[in-house]
Amino acid sequence: MHKPDEQYTLSYLTLRQAIGWIGLGMPIAVRLGAWMFEGVGSTDSISAYYYTGMRDVFVSTLVLVGALLACYRTPDTRDTWVAIVAGLSAVGVALFPMDPVFADEIVRKYPDIVTNKCYLNKGIVGYHGVFVTMFFVLAFYLVYFRFCALTPMRPTRQKLARNKIYKICALVMLASFVVIGMLALVNKGASIFWPETAAVIAFAVAWLVKGQLVLRDSAV
Repeated sequence: MHKPDEQYTLSYLTLRQAIGWIGLGMPIAVRLGAWMFEGVGSTDSISAYYYTGMRDVFVSTLVLVGALLACYRTPDTRDTWVAIVAGLSAVGVALFPMDPVFADEIVRKYPDIVTNKCYLNKGIVGYHGVFVTMFFVLAFYLVYFRFCALTPMRPTRQKLARNKIYKICALVMLASFVVIGMLALVNKGASIFWPETAAVIAFAVAWLVKGQLVLRDSAV
């Protein structure tokens, strides 16, 4: 039977792992689902899957990640507020979709979807990019600066290894942002699906490690 302190520790590790697993699965689920059910090979971004049959998966996973982030707590109040705002930003990404962009496979099957003949539920457009930027900036800040912030004076070897992984994941996220920005400047219509996916996977791996899925402290 776990002691009360151990139960709290295990609960927070589980929450962190849940954020990681959901984040890791989302880009895989929307891409695979759209391919299996609609024959969509790919879209230009993860957000464009909002305009496929994977809309509900895209929205629900982001809302769930956002809710879990908003529940994240540490002894540092600053981290708590950053996580809350990051969580609200993730919900904003889901509820404020990008401007409609349809995969070629869907347009070929339903050509009227890009005309006024077809009613299109666009959602609340216009703020998607703001929420995406807020989410990834705050996510980078948490992973790079705050995941290592509460390292004890005598850290375990596992903790030191985890700290290195956080830095690597954050740098992958940063590199992905730079690639996305360069593509937007050079070719506005270029696909950013893969750099986005790299950023999301790096974010997810950092949370899985934060949840001690690997490199677990023996005392936990």
